[in-house]
Amino acid sequence: MISVFPLFPCPVLISPENYSFTEAEESYISELALADNLGNLMSLNDKILESMEMSSLKSFITEQLNIYTKRILRIREENEIYITQSWANTAGINQFHPRHIHPNSIISGVLFITGEEGDGLPPLRFHRGNNLIPLELQYEEPNDFNGGCHWFTPIRGRLLLFPSLIEHDVQENKTSKERVTISFNTFVRGELGNKAQLTQVQIN
Repeated sequence: MISVFPLFPCPVLISPENYSFTEAEESYISELALADNLGNLMSLNDKILESMEMSSLKSFITEQLNIYTKRILRIREENEIYITQSWANTAGINQFHPRHIHPNSIISGVLFITGEEGDGLPPLRFHRGNNLIPLELQYEEPNDFNGGCHWFTPIRGRLLLFPSLIEHDVQENKTSKERVTISFNTFVRGELGNKAQLTQVQIN
């Protein structure tokens, strides 16, 4: 019997339930001032989840973030993962977001404000950091082992959490609809490392 071990898998959390936006939240997001970004538009406010209007949404995200860090990654209570920056992204026709990572962050997240199955909005694509095999082989079908890219369709209210250093992008929006998301980064408070190994550091 063949035994296959998924060595060093990269966890992406998909929220089990899609968030339901209130009228106040939708109004707040729609009225955010935007500025040019690389390929799309980004809110000038980079702390939108700290706004009173977004308190319920922040609670929803924090709950999923705790599941990701405590249940999946098994990070101890001594290390608190908290949201640092949060902002909105808008991509109109022919706009996109180039391949990138999120430095100075541990876990990042994307919450889809718009999107439904079959509407044609471009997905969020994640890319393998290193090729499994350094050749362009022909595969019968893609799977988790041979694939170099995996994507998630925008669904309104769906939250994705992922390691900040995994590369991701969004291709050009070829529809007449706006692709709107909220993104955020996180960092850590508490004691890191090990005193005996001389790697200990305290972050407040």
